[in-house]
Amino acid sequence: MAQTLAGYITEVRRLLHDANANFYSDAQLTDCINQARERVVRDTGCQRTIQIFTTPTAPVLGGAVPYIWTASTAVATGDYVFSNIFIYKVVAGGITGTTSPPYPSGSSPYPPATTFLDGTATLQYAGPCEVINWAAMPQGVSTLDILNVNLFWGNTRIPLRYMPWTQFNAMLRFWQNTINRPTHFSIYGQQQIFLGPVPDQVYTVEVDSVVLPATMQDSSDTDTINDPYTAPVPFYGAYLAKYYEQSYGEAEIFKQEYLNHVRSVLASVFTRRISDPYNTGY
Repeated sequence: MAQTLAGYITEVRRLLHDANANFYSDAQLTDCINQARERVVRDTGCQRTIQIFTTPTAPVLGGAVPYIWTASTAVATGDYVFSNIFIYKVVAGGITGTTSPPYPSGSSPYPPATTFLDGTATLQYAGPCEVINWAAMPQGVSTLDILNVNLFWGNTRIPLRYMPWTQFNAMLRFWQNTINRPTHFSIYGQQQIFLGPVPDQVYTVEVDSVVLPATMQDSSDTDTINDPYTAPVPFYGAYLAKYYEQSYGEAEIFKQEYLNHVRSVLASVFTRRISDPYNTGY
């Protein structure tokens, strides 16, 4: 059953014995409930979605999708083009030159720091092709975690292998100018995916991710979190309310009840699924 904000508020008030709103306003409980919903998603990973987009991606939020640099081609101000391992922003439109923009070499291992002419167009280094910023994905910074990355190549959907950053950095970033179809990914920091090798063309990718729920504001708003994951929310909301009023003993009781409900929910959804009872190969 879908839960509304009004339903959550009623449940939290029952736990707090504040049915007449003598101690907590609806606005206060709404804040507690929204924090509780985020906590449930963080603890269970229940709000999972597949985000589909292309890479290389825009290096900045709201930027145009980069396309591959092509000689003697018209480009417009504000476009992004990529060549080798770098993405460039077109700061003045024109016709591209006949030689590709700078790329790493023994005498110039780093991207150009200033604007430069490319034919009659003016380009400026904008970022590396190997990086996908979470802000550039469809769910943006609401993305909490990345579980899997699939890459579309022709008629195939290829799952990329995950590598911890240290191993990924040592094995797949050694040669700067290596570009090819990506085979691995790694997570760097809080909001970046690195692909290796660096993409050699535009690829469509499918990112299996956990995303944070949208904030509920109106009493009629319906939660995107579904049952049974809605069950722990009121207990964490009550915990936050009691912690705010410095009733730490009661707050701890509600927090323990929240954890008990989370464990119960996780246990209830781990059911057995047999893909084919007659198949013994895999």
